[in-house]
Amino acid sequence: MSERALPSRAAPGRSCVACRRRKIRCDRKQPCSYCTKLNLSCTYPGSDQDGKRARPQNDLLSRLERVESSLQRLESKAPAEESPHASEPASSSSHETGIARNRQRTPDPESGRLVLEEGDTRYVTTSFWADLDNADKDTAARVDHPTTTEIDSVPSAETINEAGRYQGFIFAFSSVSVDLHQLHPIEGRIFTLWQVFLENVDPLVKLIHVPTIQRQILHASQNLANIPPAFESLMFSMYYAAVTSVQCADTCQMLFQEERQTSLDRYRFGTEQALAKANFMSNPNVPTLQALTLYLICARPSADKTYIWSMTGLLIRLATKLGLHRDPVALGLHPFQSEIRRRLWWQILILDVRTAEDNDLDPLICEHSFDTKFPANVNDVDLDVNMTEAVTESEHRTEMLYALTRLKVSYGARQLVFSPKFTADNGYPSLSSQEKIDMTESLLKEIEQKYLRDCDTTIPLCFLAATATRMILAKIKLTISHPARSSSGISQDRLQDLVENSIEIVEYAHTLRCSEQYRRWVWLFQTYIAWDAVAFLLHSMNAGRIQSPTLLQRAWKTINTFFGEWKDEVIEGDRRWRRLESLRAKAAARLTSQKLLSTTDGEVQVQLTTTSFERPPDISAPSIPMNLEEVTEVGNFGAQPNPESEHHPAPAFANVQGQATTTRDYFDWSFDNAPYAMQGAPSWEMDIDEDAFDSWFERFGSSSPSFRTS
Repeated sequence: MSERALPSRAAPGRSCVACRRRKIRCDRKQPCSYCTKLNLSCTYPGSDQDGKRARPQNDLLSRLERVESSLQRLESKAPAEESPHASEPASSSSHETGIARNRQRTPDPESGRLVLEEGDTRYVTTSFWADLDNADKDTAARVDHPTTTEIDSVPSAETINEAGRYQGFIFAFSSVSVDLHQLHPIEGRIFTLWQVFLENVDPLVKLIHVPTIQRQILHASQNLANIPPAFESLMFSMYYAAVTSVQCADTCQMLFQEERQTSLDRYRFGTEQALAKANFMSNPNVPTLQALTLYLICARPSADKTYIWSMTGLLIRLATKLGLHRDPVALGLHPFQSEIRRRLWWQILILDVRTAEDNDLDPLICEHSFDTKFPANVNDVDLDVNMTEAVTESEHRTEMLYALTRLKVSYGARQLVFSPKFTADNGYPSLSSQEKIDMTESLLKEIEQKYLRDCDTTIPLCFLAATATRMILAKIKLTISHPARSSSGISQDRLQDLVENSIEIVEYAHTLRCSEQYRRWVWLFQTYIAWDAVAFLLHSMNAGRIQSPTLLQRAWKTINTFFGEWKDEVIEGDRRWRRLESLRAKAAARLTSQKLLSTTDGEVQVQLTTTSFERPPDISAPSIPMNLEEVTEVGNFGAQPNPESEHHPAPAFANVQGQATTTRDYFDWSFDNAPYAMQGAPSWEMDIDEDAFDSWFERFGSSSPSFRTS
């Protein structure tokens, strides 16, 4: 015999820990072939596990009884699950909003729970395997040695490495070789970005608890090489959001000492790689989902719409795995955790609505799939990590003002602007166009009474909240009221009102965008308000429905201003932009053929009489060619720009600019005052006539005198 020792057999009939985790056949050598090949430490379950085989017979019988009990519980629940809506009361009114119905839900603590497995918190529903796991854990609690489940939960090196092998599939780059430390800005610039985030982003998107995150940023900035991966992803997403909100290239250069596009590319890449490093798909947690949500919100205006929509679907899946769709009360979570999770879930729901609109699809989140309540109307200082009692909501204006009004409007839009199938599947009432308009007006009154009644419109953010709410609801009215969707038709007077409202929406969006005091916030909503209004105006022009010469001239000037403002900022190939260009080219050709458009200055030359206008036929007549794709969808994948679009008159648009009166010295570096640190920000000259908004507010049914600026 050879003197070389034969490989010893360890634990006959048992596989080593590595092979058991990989679920592969183990040759049970010491070390085994698999571990030898990968140069791994080959270990076998110890004697403690062998002891489990010697459990007494009565213990096994006890476990079997528990399994049978679990099966009986499942059988008793089966009839109730066959009709999930059987116990829901009928709606007392066809105008009852989904918001009200959602608030009436009582979270069911028996429908699921959070479990901790391999250091990963995940949500599981009540099922056979969940109940079986409960029974096994109850039994294991009576013995001193660890269970098989606990031994299997020890993560191996292969598992950790495996998680990093596929993350490049999502972001098209592997983070293994990326030094995230090199992507961080210098320490002083971190605080500048944080200040900008507090002023420009946090008031609109209340995802985080500012005092807590502020302390963590201060600590992390002292040691950038050792930041926890999850929090690092959140830091990069906040950098990215801050730069996104500063749309003026010169201002960005002044604040961050770097070109805006360079900063955007750096921090977007950093966010993606930090998320991958945090293994966000396999091990989601609140910080990584906050980072991903903020990243998608900020990338949405400039990134490919399909990419953002697809990533939003992934985000919803991860949020569901984390149990964000369940109200935290049902999961027994602490009050502070509960509030942060509610904020996060509702921002995801808003993103779902917006990306659905961008892609002409229905939202992915269904009404019956969640019961998470609205976030509380409280300031961040009212929340504390160690709080034991649920926070009491304020009846007055708080830091949540804009976030809550945006939430209400977005949730209301779920019932008003999507397909009849989505309406039916979610249990919403089927309403006529007029009933939807009535619901829109009721929603405005509800928001005014609950959130805006204490607004002082001399405060810029209050003014923006009131203005944006009315602009977005007016845009929803356009979506509801245009002839392609209205089965009953629209009167000429009503159509003229809609045209005038559309002009004012675009004008005021332009004014807000050009005013530095408001521009820092307009980044969030500017595209999905003005674009639909422009589409409506162009379609009305092409159909010859704008009879007033003055209104026609005003509409064309507004459209030229819009195109001049956006032509250099739109992503190449954006299908909605292509559709708008096509509609504009058709309108220009029509006006030129009627000798209403000068080819020299781009102005509409209107005759003193309206005899040159084609009299529009009855809007409800079937002979009118109504193309739903041209107006509702504002473009489709097959749409191509008109070749003549480059030859119509060049638009003339106002060049409104404001100059800062101070330097960067306004930043308050005291972290105790950080949420308010930019109240002393530079005083930009106002190029906005706030009094001009009064008549426009009244047009949309505002009866509250508290919103007047006089």
